[in-house]
Amino acid sequence: MSKQVKPEPIEEEPAPKSWRNAWPFFVALGAVVLLVGGVALSYLFRPAEDRASETAQVQYAINDFYTARNGANYAAYREHTCAADLASPEFITEQAFVAQNQDLKDNPIQIPEITDLTVEGDRATAQVHWHRKDSSDKVTTTPTIVVRENGEWKVCSS
Repeated sequence: MSKQVKPEPIEEEPAPKSWRNAWPFFVALGAVVLLVGGVALSYLFRPAEDRASETAQVQYAINDFYTARNGANYAAYREHTCAADLASPEFITEQAFVAQNQDLKDNPIQIPEITDLTVEGDRATAQVHWHRKDSSDKVTTTPTIVVRENGEWKVCSS
């Protein structure tokens, strides 16, 4: 008996690769580049403060106010204080401010949380919970008023 030998299948050579096979990849890459570019441009031309919600902007204003106190930076303190307080004859002088806040450089105020924040038009109220760095167990809660003046939120005494 003779054995029948099956011929081995002929392997076809794969088609040469062409750039046309990669077009879906290039389309996807282009879409990703456009998306990332759009987000980057929006961040570049629209500052974080403008993208933040009103409650976040109020929190930033409170933080900036206390940061000025921590650094005994009178100019920054004035910048983050409302016009009504600045016009008051009782508004603190630079010398008194620096003397009053000098010790904050070594033991600064820290704000672990701001609660009960309510924004109504151009006026906001909040409870600022703060303590000195070295005494985190002695938290003080200060009712705080923040008003919007010329598009910027400022801390105000009333």
